[in-house]
Amino acid sequence: MEMTPAEWWSAIGQVVLVIVVSFVVLCAVTSLVRFQLMAERATETEELGLGEEKDFRLNVLNRIAAARKVREPITVMLLRLPPDGAPVEASEARLKSALRREDVVMRCGPSLIGLLLACGSEKAGIVVNRVATRETLGDLAGIERWRFGVAGYPEHGFKTSELYPRALAMIDEAEATGKRVAGMAPPEAVAEEKEAPSDLVDPLTGLIREEKMIDMMRRYVARERKAERPACLAYLELDQFDRLVETHGGDGVNALLKELAAFLNRNCRENDLLCRFGPCGFVIGMPLTPVVAVPVVQRITEAVRRSAFLIGEAAKITLSAGVAGYPDVQGTAVQYFVAAETALQTARQRGRNQVIKYDPAMAEAPRAEATMDRL
Repeated sequence: MEMTPAEWWSAIGQVVLVIVVSFVVLCAVTSLVRFQLMAERATETEELGLGEEKDFRLNVLNRIAAARKVREPITVMLLRLPPDGAPVEASEARLKSALRREDVVMRCGPSLIGLLLACGSEKAGIVVNRVATRETLGDLAGIERWRFGVAGYPEHGFKTSELYPRALAMIDEAEATGKRVAGMAPPEAVAEEKEAPSDLVDPLTGLIREEKMIDMMRRYVARERKAERPACLAYLELDQFDRLVETHGGDGVNALLKELAAFLNRNCRENDLLCRFGPCGFVIGMPLTPVVAVPVVQRITEAVRRSAFLIGEAAKITLSAGVAGYPDVQGTAVQYFVAAETALQTARQRGRNQVIKYDPAMAEAPRAEATMDRL
């Protein structure tokens, strides 16, 4: 059926009307959302407090806004120094040197220091165990009486006015219970870990199992590189594993591996990814360049060498390790792993109990090629 010119103009007018109304509604909704966000930010700003506390809480406010965009967790941690401890200036300076560059350390008062960490609150204990020791911070007075309170975004709230008071209250809980840190979310309360499939975990060590290692490392490396962050893999293995099995038997070595896995987990950084691989190996994904990662892995292997495990004090154990990643290796996690294994073999050839960074000039061992085919 043909339409008359009047009918055509009527149809066009209706279309234009629908477009105009839709545009107006869209603008109104957008303005309302922006107004609500501005009002929320204004309210938050009014609640920031005064002085040094305000500066830290403003930093928390800005980090929450950034975290919402990238959907990454953050942790607000407050440290209360003992009255007779080291001065707040000295403690703040030492903490800054011990934490990562993306973490924030700021004075919040005469005896209060605020820490803003780029990790979930369930990992705050790892940070505390790593930095709040005399081995890391030297001879600061009162370290053993430091008390930390924790609050995490998003599990404990979405506003500075929720997170800061909670972290402050958790210091009191830590003091009341005699713990060094309080307020961390239990791992089962974190969505990412709660939704993890049951077959992801190795039953002996509690780490990501061997069969899932490459898939997890692929995602890990891809995520870090997409965010334009460095990434590398460290492949560690027990030295003289066969001798340990002959001397202590399968049950004894299993007990050792279980304790060693827990030890490595405590000594890894909060953004590292730790997996089991092979009968006596572990792989760590690290958001670092290989050059920076080598001394970090060396500290871990040295700590293992100095420790006594359930297998017996007389049987000291050592680890050899290879480290590889961007920019020395271009490609995926598989290429990173094969290069790290090549560096590990070089460490064994040079006498074991050492950490070697992959060099592109290294000739790839047949075992590494076979491993790549298997993966």
